[in-house]
Amino acid sequence: MSDPVLLAVGESAYPAHQIIEALTPHMSDARVERMRQVIAHRLGSVALGLEDLHHNHNGAACLRTAEGLGLQDVVAAEIRNPYPLGDVPPPELDAHRLVTAHAHHWLDMHRLDTSEGLVAWARARGMAIFGAGPRGDVTLETLPLDRPLLLLFGNEKMGLRDETLDACDACFRIPMYGFTESFNVSVSVGLALGAVVPRVRARLAAEGRTGDLPEERRLATLARWCLADFRHAEAILRRKLGPGG
Repeated sequence: MSDPVLLAVGESAYPAHQIIEALTPHMSDARVERMRQVIAHRLGSVALGLEDLHHNHNGAACLRTAEGLGLQDVVAAEIRNPYPLGDVPPPELDAHRLVTAHAHHWLDMHRLDTSEGLVAWARARGMAIFGAGPRGDVTLETLPLDRPLLLLFGNEKMGLRDETLDACDACFRIPMYGFTESFNVSVSVGLALGAVVPRVRARLAAEGRTGDLPEERRLATLARWCLADFRHAEAILRRKLGPGG
């Protein structure tokens, strides 16, 4: 039997299943069931990659789209710009929250300081990397799904850097039929994920599955979501489970 997944809570660490057992009695049955349903449909085999985004609205919209379609991982390369998430000053804050719908609370956000680190993150997980570009030789309909994949998008103005495109397995394009030469990056993310995710889900459905997160990761994700629902989770855990590891 593998070792249990430990999650840090303050200065302590507890197994994920113990966190769930300790906290869920304090939650409504409907809330817990909703979390379990969402996790059952989560995808780990498709991740969203974003290189050096700049605008808050675009960053927030990309996260909302990824979360709404059931992705668990978003990977951001922060080269010149920190990912536009979180510390948004008034009066932009309320609009930012409306755009994200707090999607970032439910995702695993991986923030890296180089594109090379982003590529290495995907390679370490056995993922193929497909970068978005207007001259791509792969369409969303022909993009292969025989292995996990990272769909990678570039900066709002410049797109992906040449060296990043060179590191991809292939470049895909989103067909355009008007005079406009490109879509907004958040629109491109929506179009691409909206085309690829249903194909992945159709394959999973044929295998009798709704999602593809491994069981250990499902437990860890549910435990983190339960922790996020409690302002004083650490006190509850210490009372029920002791000081932890």
